Amino acid sequence: MMGESMEKDDWKLIGICGIYCGDCPYYLATRTNDTGELEARAQRKGITVEEACCDGCHSDNLMPDCVECRHGFRQCAKEHGVTWCFECPGFPCQRLEDFKDIHIENGLSHHERLVNELCYLKENGIEAWLTKKEQEGRCPRCGKRLYWYTRACPDCGAGVR
Repeated sequence: MMGESMEKDDWKLIGICGIYCGDCPYYLATRTNDTGELEARAQRKGITVEEACCDGCHSDNLMPDCVECRHGFRQCAKEHGVTWCFECPGFPCQRLEDFKDIHIENGLSHHERLVNELCYLKENGIEAWLTKKEQEGRCPRCGKRLYWYTRACPDCGAGVR
């Protein structure tokens, strides 16, 4: 159960595969009104800016790649009757292992530690995991929320990750 410090819908930011949607450029740019980031990403994907706006894995407003979930996590979770991979009797699985090195940008993979993240979720619960991810996604110097793949804070220049 979510504590008062968490928003009641924050659980929707926990991807089925253990990804944290709160640091996703599509999610975060929507929240911070970073229209330049949204426009650039939408153009690269060949989608509209409206389609690029996403509210997290378990929301009703997903960007097309997340709806499609071509890596199969959405369908697999449905077939196994789970919300997150860590709830599956087959966890961890080869699908998660194969996903680790997909989507590398700036030499960083935001999928690399998904099995560890899912284990943390299973052992510590949703609220603790969301708090941890919220803190990890900020610049250590100025506190700015950062996108996946960020190596330096765009506001203060501090090195991150």
